[in-house]
Amino acid sequence: MLSNIFQVVYTSGDSDSGGFGSVIYCQDKHLDRPVAIKFIKDASEKHRLIDELNALMRLRSKHVVQVYDRINGETDTIGIVEEYIIGEDLLNSPTPQTLYDYLKTLWQIASGIAEIHEVDVIHRDIKPNNMKFDPEGIVKIFDFGLSRDDGAKAVTQGFKGTIGFAAPELIASGLVAFTKAVDTYAFGATAIFLAVKDLPPELKLIPPQSFPNNFISTLPFTLTPDLVSLIVACLDANPNKRPQMSEVRDLLSRHLLHDKHQALAVYNNKPNVLNASNRIISLKYSTVGEIKIEYDGFRFYVSDVSGEVFINNQAVSPHEEIPKSCVVALGGAQRRANERIFITFDVSNPEVVL
Repeated sequence: MLSNIFQVVYTSGDSDSGGFGSVIYCQDKHLDRPVAIKFIKDASEKHRLIDELNALMRLRSKHVVQVYDRINGETDTIGIVEEYIIGEDLLNSPTPQTLYDYLKTLWQIASGIAEIHEVDVIHRDIKPNNMKFDPEGIVKIFDFGLSRDDGAKAVTQGFKGTIGFAAPELIASGLVAFTKAVDTYAFGATAIFLAVKDLPPELKLIPPQSFPNNFISTLPFTLTPDLVSLIVACLDANPNKRPQMSEVRDLLSRHLLHDKHQALAVYNNKPNVLNASNRIISLKYSTVGEIKIEYDGFRFYVSDVSGEVFINNQAVSPHEEIPKSCVVALGGAQRRANERIFITFDVSNPEVVL
């Protein structure tokens, strides 16, 4: 049956199977694209492949492998036909050479995990082995063989996972319940590993011990305090203290977009541009009111204000962040129309370039 649709390139053994029986790498003859077909070792493990299939079918993310089809195998087994990413996994990829490249890789991983969590799926085996760069440099997360739906089904009997990347709560004895926070912990360990190609010995113990904060100083990149705190929080032994992956993604995005924003304030039909080259503007109307707006590379905020100044009809205070789209009024509502000035303020929405 396979030969009618797929041309087999090669078949892997267990080392490439993520715990399944084998992976057959093929060329889809109809759609002319490389695919990977995963089969299970025996029918009793069929539920594991079903878990992976159900998880992937609910996801539409550029950072997660795409499922194309499901086929029947021999002896009541099934196989998943999914996107095949050519190249080395992140375990064997070169260490990022710049802080920007490092943060961009982490942002892609965090984006993928955040999108996995948005459909209430827990991956449970996040690690560099289960990620690859595609030919365009996009990180793809794969191998959902240990995934579970968040909630009542997120329990396990006996340890399943990878030492060093598995959260402490997964290594407890008996019936273990877990949450999306196990993926956050694994992300933190992955962030450390990608920088130095190793983990501190404390994380390799069973169960893992507290992450040594001073290990951050051994990284080849100098991280800002908020990024240090982020990674340390991801590796907190208490799952309730770990951040949501959407928060991790957003903070990394904030750093990647540093100095890339631009705002336009139109005053008396004259455009005033705020960006990395022009960080401050002053808008004044007679003796009625004046506002100074600054850009610090991350946000636009009020650096000084005097007189009657309102943003979207609300009084303004110094250090207040400016909304991305608003109207600044110089002059209060008690004044006649010809005694007030209205200034439109719009901020561009740059995106991380991959």
